[in-house]
Amino acid sequence: MRGVSSFAGWAVLGVVAALAGFFAQRMGLPAGWLVGPMLVALAFALAWKEHPTVPRWGRIASLAVVGGMLAATFRPSVFPLLARHWLPVGLVVCGTLFLSLGAGLLLSGLANLDRKTTALGTLPGAASGMLAMSGPLGADVRLVALMQYTRVVVVVVSATLVGRLVTGAAPPQAPGQGLQSAPEGLDLLVQGTVPTYAVTALVAVLGAWAGTRLRLPAGALLGPLILGVVIEEVGVVHLAWPPGVPQAAYLVLGLWVGLLFDGASVKRAGRLLPLVLASAIGLVIACTALGWAFAALTGIDGMTAYLATTPGGIDSVAIVALGSGADAPLVLAVQTLRLLAVVFAGALLGKRLSATQ
Repeated sequence: MRGVSSFAGWAVLGVVAALAGFFAQRMGLPAGWLVGPMLVALAFALAWKEHPTVPRWGRIASLAVVGGMLAATFRPSVFPLLARHWLPVGLVVCGTLFLSLGAGLLLSGLANLDRKTTALGTLPGAASGMLAMSGPLGADVRLVALMQYTRVVVVVVSATLVGRLVTGAAPPQAPGQGLQSAPEGLDLLVQGTVPTYAVTALVAVLGAWAGTRLRLPAGALLGPLILGVVIEEVGVVHLAWPPGVPQAAYLVLGLWVGLLFDGASVKRAGRLLPLVLASAIGLVIACTALGWAFAALTGIDGMTAYLATTPGGIDSVAIVALGSGADAPLVLAVQTLRLLAVVFAGALLGKRLSATQ
């Protein structure tokens, strides 16, 4: 067998990565279907001299699926919720973006990293989206993954601890498509399992095609995201993928990132981990201060304000909100708005920095 580039090597890698993703998800590891395969692919990349890569079509397909998943988190009902507190919500979203970019700029100076990588690595709330678009935008995917998932772990642990301290809420388990269930009572043009899956796939294909043809930043991801949000807003369908499709997309992204590593990049990531961890903890603390200000401005309870402003992990934050007595719809509304803002800001910023560097 000539390394993992052979058919047998890919088969072994795929099976082991799938098992790793399954067990990581069962253990409650954030983004288990991405992180587990990524670690397996990293081990394979270090064990073989030949470094295979995930085919371009595989990356584009996974980007399109992730774009559809991000669009599926959108709810048209967020607008009335946000309209009641539009000014403080806008300040919170903008404040979080500026804080994260400030953390990225500081990390860039301390660790001598390019600003594009640190910007995409520190923007909060769309870890899989930032990781997916970092390659097309020319950032260091390996370091973006390190920064994003270090932050996700910090956010999940801190949100879990706060939830348990306040109400004894159970720790969040990483869900598969927990936020993709259709809202009750919503009158949709397309209903039923098979038609919904078909429309979602069509949105992903058309969105990826249009996004790449229009040369949008990370167009294979932004195209389905934009088209999906429009479809959701006009009430055509609530997007949802068949069970297993999101996991497969995460697995492909995990393999893609893991196979990019080599011995030198692993050592570099290890040296950077303390700084990255400190940056993530600092961002969580700063966003907690934003949450306090949000509560003071709106009069909402402290738990709701904290969960609405914590930097990312929308699925896990939603579960803590549901189990802690917080205003879950408002939490999801703010988190969803910031997720969309982060994805678009990351794409535009990455393209702008690519043009200046």
